[in-house]
Amino acid sequence: MKFSVRESGLREPVADHPLVDWSLPRIKGFGYDGVELCMTPTRVGRPRAGRRGAWYAEFDAAGRAALVRKARDLSLEIPTLSSDWAWDYADFNPTLDMWDRGVEILGEDAKFAHDVGARSILIHFGTATGTWDQAKRLLTRAAELASKQNVIFGVEGSIWFRTGLGGQDTLCKMVDDIGSPHMQIYVHPHGDTDQQVKDIREAGKRTCALHSSALNDSLDYGKIFAALKEIGYDWYWCMEVGGDLIQESVARWRHLARASGVA
Repeated sequence: MKFSVRESGLREPVADHPLVDWSLPRIKGFGYDGVELCMTPTRVGRPRAGRRGAWYAEFDAAGRAALVRKARDLSLEIPTLSSDWAWDYADFNPTLDMWDRGVEILGEDAKFAHDVGARSILIHFGTATGTWDQAKRLLTRAAELASKQNVIFGVEGSIWFRTGLGGQDTLCKMVDDIGSPHMQIYVHPHGDTDQQVKDIREAGKRTCALHSSALNDSLDYGKIFAALKEIGYDWYWCMEVGGDLIQESVARWRHLARASGVA
């Protein structure tokens, strides 16, 4: 199993500390195998406070090639993206009948993923709500766009409930109903050990990627790693943390992985 972190967790402003020349070397220096890029307008030169990431319109073909070269030179993978613009989009488009343009933007994220070598993209509808049929139509179309780029969209299981359509169990049904290998679940287990094991087992073979919040000494990571092994997941574990926790998490996770026999 490999270990990655969200680039957006870095606190320095992107205008002064750019993605390619600053944050990628920094993340590699911390000891990570990969980096997750958050797709959101960075407003280079006039960034919003605390916002880091990448945006498809800000990286032309040459810019994407430079990003790939830098990552390759560092031996740092870009395995996943996260379509974080969806939160802002939902603020202005609060119901799913307004999300056709949102799916078009997901298509742009899929093209970006293809160009930089990412395999999976975390997606969600933010706080937007709608009907089952609306969500299924949008996600089916998104899966078609992902298939053209040979990437996978993974709906974040932990926030699916915000659609008003139920918890991760109903997302499992949605993914099964769509029936596309390009529409799966990006699992982010929450709660105590038993709940996290349940979340992992419930998503099962539908799991395309894995997030974790800050490492918690009260959890039995041996059982969590065992659940991941049980469902056949042996890819990236991505830390969704910020600030000092980015560096602090590396040694702790490596120790937990070795102790559980997965590193």
